[in-house]
Amino acid sequence: MQVPGRPVPTTFEYVEAIAWRDPQRLALVQEAQRWSFGALFADLVRVVRVLDRLGVRRGQRVAVGTEGLQAGLLLLIACENLGAVTTSFLPRNDPDTEALFGMVDWVISDAPQRCPSTARFQLLDGAFLAQVSAIDPRDGAACPRAALEPHEPQRISRTSGSSGRSRFMLLPRQAQEHWVRTGADNGGYRPESRLMIAGPLVMNAVFARSSACLRMGAAVLDLTRSGPQGHEITHILALPALLEELLDRLPADYVPGRRVEVGTVGGFVPPQLRARAGRVFGGRISSRYGANEVTGICDDLDAGGTGVLSAGVDVRIVDEAGNDLPLGQAGIVAVRTPGMVDGYIGDEEASRAAFRDGWFLSGDWGALVAPRVLRLDGRHDDLVNIAGVKVPAAQLEARIRELTGVGDCGVIAANLESGALSVGIALAVEEGTAQEPLLRALEEGLRLGPAVGAKVIFLGCLPRMANGKLDRIGLRRLFLA
Repeated sequence: MQVPGRPVPTTFEYVEAIAWRDPQRLALVQEAQRWSFGALFADLVRVVRVLDRLGVRRGQRVAVGTEGLQAGLLLLIACENLGAVTTSFLPRNDPDTEALFGMVDWVISDAPQRCPSTARFQLLDGAFLAQVSAIDPRDGAACPRAALEPHEPQRISRTSGSSGRSRFMLLPRQAQEHWVRTGADNGGYRPESRLMIAGPLVMNAVFARSSACLRMGAAVLDLTRSGPQGHEITHILALPALLEELLDRLPADYVPGRRVEVGTVGGFVPPQLRARAGRVFGGRISSRYGANEVTGICDDLDAGGTGVLSAGVDVRIVDEAGNDLPLGQAGIVAVRTPGMVDGYIGDEEASRAAFRDGWFLSGDWGALVAPRVLRLDGRHDDLVNIAGVKVPAAQLEARIRELTGVGDCGVIAANLESGALSVGIALAVEEGTAQEPLLRALEEGLRLGPAVGAKVIFLGCLPRMANGKLDRIGLRRLFLA
């Protein structure tokens, strides 16, 4: 059934309306540079017109990779305005670029990239910037625009790749709009909010929440290098690993000008980190749980991994045969939401395994402990078999942190040394740390017994993906080495 009227406004159109209504309102900060909504919209018009001249068209797929948030947001919003399908990558050391570039029409970056002949490459060099600067946004020339219909594709997202290669998903506009809308609602943002971003645009949650803030007239801040000192911020959105880095870099006497609410995405927040962030920033700390295949599932998981399901989210707990399990019994978390995709691009086998009868079977292991209350126990594919009892790695990691006082640790299920070992434990410690007391604490506290034969290694830091998640493939290589 065709819905009368035109599609809902784009982020470009929201920024345009605010720029005409309140041009001096703060929109974007990147380190020492600031953009008002008037200035941001003028730059958007320039970029849209240059991209249109280059030949970016409705329905084409455009991959954008930049070092700074400002350039990335400009290009993504401009491409959306032209009706292009956008996706993001890291301009350096992104392990997925070969696969990603093979499925797009354009690659735009501020760093040289190796692209296949099927994709046009545009370097954000001096010549490109000269073209942008030469345009007068007030010269009366038309600015091309195309508001996509709800069913048309708008965004290519990807899985984290923390336990294998990344898979890619095509989001129609209605799904991406759901990401933006729920990002605004669940983040608690208001027009006066100032959101500091600590995470890459590769994460769709980062792009969606940045878009949500700009749509309502709130400001987005990229203070990755300088930190929040000297800036008035109201909210932080961060990967857990980047939140910890941010706290480590803050001056000892740092006190925010007001209470700052902290939201994390992309991984579980250890209790110590949650408590530390609360002490420093003074506001609510929320740990979002979701999946790129379905958007957010719980707005906030507590320190024990339990949270209330978000509005519009349905969850079933099933066994490996797909049968529903009773309340309180742990199993595979199956989800459906208004923002879910229907499969992975070019991977029919993985799509059939993960998407069944309108539900997404996640890799997560958990239980419904009350109506619409989910307890997340860890990754289904990271269950550790201890003497015949399957224990989620995340649960064991939490216990290890408690026993040793080590801030970062990782556990993998592994049959090492010809099958004699079934648990690998990695502890991140500073050089010179005495290992014997830690080993003794593990032996006495975990009571793993001789049948398990755990192996412990000590590292300066754990291997992590670009999104901050534990790189379990890399960790497994370290154990094998």
